[in-house]
Amino acid sequence: MVDAIIEHYRDAHLLVVEKPYGLATQPTRDGAMNLYELLCGKEDYVGLHHRLDTPASGLMLLALDRRVNADLARAFRERRVKRNYQMVVIGHPAGEEGSWTKSVDGKKAHTNWKLLQKTDGMAHLEAELETGRTHQIRRHAVQAGHPIVGDKRYGGGAARLWDRLALHATKLVFEHPVSREVLSLSCPMPPNLQGLMARFEGTS
Repeated sequence: MVDAIIEHYRDAHLLVVEKPYGLATQPTRDGAMNLYELLCGKEDYVGLHHRLDTPASGLMLLALDRRVNADLARAFRERRVKRNYQMVVIGHPAGEEGSWTKSVDGKKAHTNWKLLQKTDGMAHLEAELETGRTHQIRRHAVQAGHPIVGDKRYGGGAARLWDRLALHATKLVFEHPVSREVLSLSCPMPPNLQGLMARFEGTS
């Protein structure tokens, strides 16, 4: 499984990897294989600062140097790490862009979305988080009446339309805690979503 973890950036302080779907971010009660422990098995040190749902995939930023932990934690807390996701949902949200702001678990939650493409019965959206609640994008999508394709936990009938969750973290933008350079990293939808994305070919 460690061979399936693609590196997108590495230096002495930071590591950005592409987490494959189906792999937990951190240790779970059932003792399943997870990204954190896999990386700890090959790195001298790994600092985990955010997570992706097990059935989701995409970019994750980790520390390889304990000395940058405080700065990274502050950047995430102050929402200075920009995280963008792409997803395929059921139906067509009204308009070209908007925000989902209903609370999640009684806490303020804010997801901005933009329409990228649409086809019969489905829409391809980009989302950006302003808050980081548990399963926020998935739950906001359901609240809006547009569950994510392949979501076996919240999606109802949408779960049967693809064999994995159609949610991928496609972009990270952040200031390097040492060099102060602004880094912008991106990755396309993975091969196991390309068949679904092919349904949008020739659409807008």
